[in-house]
Amino acid sequence: MTTPASRLPPEPDISFDDRGLILGEAFQDSYFSRDDGLEETRKVFLEGCGLPEAWQSQSHFTIAELGFGTGLNVLATWDLWRKTRQPGQILHFITTEAFLMAADHAAKAHGHWPELADLSGRILARWPVRAFGNQRIWFEDDGFCLTILIGPALRSLQAMDFKADAWFLDGFAPSRNADMWSPELFKEVARLCAPGARLATYSVAGAVRRGLEACGFNVCRQPGFGSKRQRLEAVWPGKPESAPAKPVSVMVIGGGIAGAAACFAFARRSVRVELVDGDPCGQSKASHNPAALVMPRLDRGDTREARFFRAAYLCATSLYTGLGGEIFAQMQVQELPGDDRDRVRLEDLAQNPPLPPQLLSKIADRGLLHRTGGLVYPDLLLSCLSQNATRHPVTVAGLRYQSGLWQALNEAGEVFAEAEVCVIASGTQLDRFVKLDTELEGRAGQISLAQIEGPLPGTALAGGPYAASFHTKLLFGATFDPWDLSRSDKPSVLASGHQQNLDSLSSIAPELSARIDIATAFGRSSVRVAAKDRLPIAGAASPKTSQEGPGFFVLGALGSRGFTTAHWLAEHVASLACGEPSPLERDVAAAVAPMRFEQRRQRGQTLRQF
Repeated sequence: MTTPASRLPPEPDISFDDRGLILGEAFQDSYFSRDDGLEETRKVFLEGCGLPEAWQSQSHFTIAELGFGTGLNVLATWDLWRKTRQPGQILHFITTEAFLMAADHAAKAHGHWPELADLSGRILARWPVRAFGNQRIWFEDDGFCLTILIGPALRSLQAMDFKADAWFLDGFAPSRNADMWSPELFKEVARLCAPGARLATYSVAGAVRRGLEACGFNVCRQPGFGSKRQRLEAVWPGKPESAPAKPVSVMVIGGGIAGAAACFAFARRSVRVELVDGDPCGQSKASHNPAALVMPRLDRGDTREARFFRAAYLCATSLYTGLGGEIFAQMQVQELPGDDRDRVRLEDLAQNPPLPPQLLSKIADRGLLHRTGGLVYPDLLLSCLSQNATRHPVTVAGLRYQSGLWQALNEAGEVFAEAEVCVIASGTQLDRFVKLDTELEGRAGQISLAQIEGPLPGTALAGGPYAASFHTKLLFGATFDPWDLSRSDKPSVLASGHQQNLDSLSSIAPELSARIDIATAFGRSSVRVAAKDRLPIAGAASPKTSQEGPGFFVLGALGSRGFTTAHWLAEHVASLACGEPSPLERDVAAAVAPMRFEQRRQRGQTLRQF
């Protein structure tokens, strides 16, 4: 019987020598030059890629790197960027790492360069989580965005689509870590180059030079740094192109969590946001429930769905933690089994977890404890995310594209808001504005709040149904009943719904459910929207108006996990709209694409012809 592969990336085997230099024991190599790692970075990578001159006239610039390591190259680049950046410019730094080190090891390594202490402290406070997949960390004040791809470099790059303006090749020495310098990896580097991209590395090994030349790079030797006599610079064919100007404005239609997340993603890029919401009080939006549970959906397989939900959870909890306790209560979530199948799944995930112990641990004989999960409070969150938007409390009667702008029309046919980009995030009304290749499904969800006998639980509980303390009451639910989206009314709060929630909760927490005083129950009912495959819809789309134009996007069908998935998807949509690298892997982007069902049908027809 074979041992299943670990769902966690391996930890590096690290030591420090008598000078405090950090060493990778598995590769018998240091993480940076013994002469001076910071000066090596500046000479080999920054100067080797023509920085800062190369980015000075660009609205945004993308650097990609093989080998995140201690993050020293990130810090040095960030330092130079802060000193030379023009207002409104954005730098994307995309890096790979197969063996993510702990933050305390990185901190010890950074101690050699006190001039970087400020930036070191900021990145260490938001150090990536040791989990396979992609993570994105924004430092909005500096227009600096770090995306780290955790996993084997070749597999990570093969999954992505972006165009880098510069490449840093900084793996351990080719003689010690051949996988980081393989012909297959060089081909991926070449595929992901923008015209005229520049590449730099400390290595002048013959295999490296020949491998880059075989892919089409023009390679030359340059004087090296410290004890290394030479280094390599290379240029990808083509003339560097100016990055397209990012849009000045975006119009977001819909004020639930999808729309609010879109507002936040565009505002961090200094794009003016016009928020249109004819239902500002959220009469029917699930996003306006008093609280929402945030927890991951963890799968046993390495599927695109598993990678998507894991990355989305890490994105959401990172954001919420930074917003403070009034908006997010990190009370932890116990995921409990409702039946034998759940018990087997949770036991497997406990034995071979996809998240590190700081985030995930086993509950003895019961399930999983999600240490960074908790409750988010929508009334505070939504206003925080959209605080920089100009609000229009008007119902959109029509859309049109005219003179390079998307325009929202009221009932009288008058324009009341317009912008270069339009994002439809209107929940139950998505298909009013967007051409979709599948019918959306509506689900009426009723939540319940009631008094209980005895103490309230100290953690949230979940496992299909969920429950959590909310002030002096227990919040639990929720129903998930079919709802016809063509209806003009909203679902009602019913006594039968409270009983249904009570019965469901008893399947995972019979002791708790037995203490609920159902006679005191009250609640709220709203409508959630989902696609037939239960995945969200996010990306470039086509409008239902006869006047088509560029810059039209959709973000919705979030189902019951909107507060966990909306931010990762909003980052994807904003990246596409601004011509920047998306954090989503290619197959994940395809899985949430608006026209995915038609694309699948076309692929099926093509396959049947052979």
